[in-house]
Amino acid sequence: MPVEKTYTDAMLGTFRNMLQECKDKNMNNEAFDKMSAAMDRMEALALEMDDLGAFSAKLTTEGLFTEFSTAYGALLAEEGQKKYGSSGTYDDDKLLQQTVSAYENSLAQLNDHPDKEKLQAPIQNVVDLGRSGVNYPTFLRLLIEKGLDKAMEGSVISREALLKDIQWAAEMILPVYEKRNRAILTKYDEMAAIAAFGVPDSIVFSMERFRIESEFQPQINKYDAIVWRWGKLLELLHDWIDAYTSFAPYDERYVSLEGMERTKRNIKFCKECYPGFFKVREDIFKRYFAMSWDDIFKHGSFPNERKARRCMYTDVYVEFLKEVYPNCNPFSTAPTELIAKAEQLHNNKLVFIK
Repeated sequence: MPVEKTYTDAMLGTFRNMLQECKDKNMNNEAFDKMSAAMDRMEALALEMDDLGAFSAKLTTEGLFTEFSTAYGALLAEEGQKKYGSSGTYDDDKLLQQTVSAYENSLAQLNDHPDKEKLQAPIQNVVDLGRSGVNYPTFLRLLIEKGLDKAMEGSVISREALLKDIQWAAEMILPVYEKRNRAILTKYDEMAAIAAFGVPDSIVFSMERFRIESEFQPQINKYDAIVWRWGKLLELLHDWIDAYTSFAPYDERYVSLEGMERTKRNIKFCKECYPGFFKVREDIFKRYFAMSWDDIFKHGSFPNERKARRCMYTDVYVEFLKEVYPNCNPFSTAPTELIAKAEQLHNNKLVFIK
């Protein structure tokens, strides 16, 4: 999945406009080819990568902004030489004027954007610097010293993306993910508070983000593993008890395209083998996580998964599976009363949440 278009437009929009302006004026030379190559690389990275922070860091580490700007300056200088001659009046002032004008044009194109204020602010600061009376070399130096180049990379709006990460985790009811995402946002704010122009260095932030993600990954892996394993235990109990019902020969869990004989073999396999599978998985679950069957329903993940509707069993059916549990043993048969209750729950559509 590519980086969200809102962010790539903010980061690359100005450079796209500058390149298009050169195309419209038929400025074709070696410098233009370098600009095009840098732009193509930035567009390719935007499609290949799905993380805004990593994308921003990649653009910086590969020096694509600098490469593009250097080529753009060389292109304008060469065009100036053609227009004014080697001893003409084309100088840094003209180059600064054209650069600032390109940024002003990009401001106008953002007037209808939903994030107009956030996107225009860093560009407006660049324009204000260019109009402050400094020469072109000073303009480029202050651009870096004041952190405006970082703002132009889109770092200003990356905080909004971090907030969306937190919102996503909260809506999905994934507490460990939410805790990790909040830690990342806290680090971003800490770095922004001491950074020039209030924008963290994208490379340093990317490294800090990787560190935080690495610290939380074991917790996330454990949480996900617990959820997957207790989910499998519930599924085995469900399939085992249903194998005894009258509707089993017509249930897709057991039906074989090879015919009824194969279907009957599948049902027989579930009846005879699933209790053993269950006991092995239960034993592994206990040894890995020091959790018993009863602990599943006390663990925070269980109500979270139910609320998020990733565990779709109804409350009634969960209680029924608790009744099934002590009867699911190797070399045992399901009691008649449980089979009847399984059929009743199935017929009354009380197995899954609607």
